[in-house]
Amino acid sequence: MSYCRILAPTQTQTTHMNKKFTLICILAVIGLVLFQTSGNEAISNTSGSPAGRTGSPADGQTCATGSCHAGSASASPTQIITSNVPTSGYVPGQTYTITASVAQAGVSKFGFQISPQSSNGTLLGQLIITNTSQTKIVSTKYVTHQTAGTSGSGSKTWSFNWVAPAAGTGNVTFYGAFNFTNGNGQSNGDIVRTNTLVIPEASGVGIAEVQNDVFNATVFPNPADESINVRFTVSESSPVTLTLTDLKGSVVGSPNEYEVVPGTQEITLVLPTGMRTGVYRMIIEQNGSRSVKSVLKK
Repeated sequence: MSYCRILAPTQTQTTHMNKKFTLICILAVIGLVLFQTSGNEAISNTSGSPAGRTGSPADGQTCATGSCHAGSASASPTQIITSNVPTSGYVPGQTYTITASVAQAGVSKFGFQISPQSSNGTLLGQLIITNTSQTKIVSTKYVTHQTAGTSGSGSKTWSFNWVAPAAGTGNVTFYGAFNFTNGNGQSNGDIVRTNTLVIPEASGVGIAEVQNDVFNATVFPNPADESINVRFTVSESSPVTLTLTDLKGSVVGSPNEYEVVPGTQEITLVLPTGMRTGVYRMIIEQNGSRSVKSVLKK
């Protein structure tokens, strides 16, 4: 009769088996993570869309580009982006509210990205976030959602402020891409819409800057913060009035009159407390002659 003896594994063999098992587990975990990452890239963008996804001519892509959200974007059948800019157009330097409203039955998660751009991608105007918990700015010229700003029961609205650009900019187009997610945790099945809003520049607003400057005037620093220096040259001894106005011609603060002698003068003016960011005019007058200079308040 023969016997078969079963030998217990040695300590070295046990250690080798444990290492092999651990390696297999690590590889399995890595594979699972890679699988989930490739399938759930949309989830990683709940805190905001990557820059350059508005569908503008310069961006050339939306959130449907690449593996973020499968499929293609299509133009929205309804207007999504709106503003409180009057039909006459924006006044340079003035602050307006831009609003985006989306709606889709059965959808509870939404995302967006908006940017006011020129055809070559230059930011037009200044973006100001008014709800820091739901929206943010990325790469200086894009407004997008935050995690807290993605939930909605069939609809969602975001808003932010926009300071209109300098005079002569002309029409400004807001480009936007909007995501309606199905919440399946995958990149497939979501709907991406694009939308634009064109805002014209108001024509003939306020006081135009005088081209033939009889006083050879300069204003500095420009942009200004708390004060400005006005330098000008006069040829006679008579009072000079300095008046700061907004672009509609409304006086900011009060006019200031100074006694001067012939030659170059330099006067420092403290800007009124609470003066808003924007474009203003400094008017220099003496005996019916006038010079008008633009001033940008930071």
